[in-house]
Amino acid sequence: MPTSVAPPLRLTALLFTPGSRPDRFAKAAVSAADGVIVDLEDAVPVPDKDRVRGEVVAYFREHGRIGMPPFVSALRINNPRTESGRRDLEAVAAAGLQLDLLMLPKVESADEIRQVAAHLPGIPLLGLIETIQGVRRCASIAEASPAVVALGFGGYDLSAETGGEPTWDALLWPRTQLVHACAGVGIVALDQPYIDLDNDAGLAEECACARALGFSGKLAIHPKQCAGIKAAFQPTAAQADRARRLVAAFEAAGGNVANIDGQMIDVPMYRSAQRVLRRAGE
Repeated sequence: MPTSVAPPLRLTALLFTPGSRPDRFAKAAVSAADGVIVDLEDAVPVPDKDRVRGEVVAYFREHGRIGMPPFVSALRINNPRTESGRRDLEAVAAAGLQLDLLMLPKVESADEIRQVAAHLPGIPLLGLIETIQGVRRCASIAEASPAVVALGFGGYDLSAETGGEPTWDALLWPRTQLVHACAGVGIVALDQPYIDLDNDAGLAEECACARALGFSGKLAIHPKQCAGIKAAFQPTAAQADRARRLVAAFEAAGGNVANIDGQMIDVPMYRSAQRVLRRAGE
């Protein structure tokens, strides 16, 4: 099994921005988002894809990136199984773009990941799991290449394929499959966007459910969602403090079972505390 590389940048709240709207790129960089995903797929109509691709590639060649590190500069191409996706890959390779992250929609096999990784070496990949075949194979997709740093969940496309409704309960099983696949190789799991832009309480509730399931963050479709997403996935001060004490106690015990506040601390609890501290940026 390949060993995944750690994600180089924080990926809690990534904001989609249409590739056809370069006027929004700089605005995204000063939002609360951790990064921007310039979208060449769903946000661009088929007749406009060639034009927008050329404009986006030209933008990245001129500016190098969007925002300053640690802000993430990402690009969502069309699925590489399609002609538009193949053209996207060729354009990125020909231009020598050094993206922080390349998002691949509707990934359905490990072979797709390996082919893209071989074509664009050195670019971290985020695969979207949003089809029946993708859900079935998400474990092999997650471990397909060290280039894979995250998987994202796409329940709306999946529901359209199954004929089901995109409710939390209906999508719990595929969400769980993705989280387990990511946890198995130590990569980030990102939940789907929340599409009701005026429902802050609904966004907070879905973020809480996603975090409880094991997701590390959530994709966003509007800048105003990003602060709420980051807050929802950020440990409280009390949680971070307990995690620090737990880690310190376990390490002081030399890896043996430790005791904190009358509770026995073993390896799984130690690892959970480490994850809390990573979410806290420590």
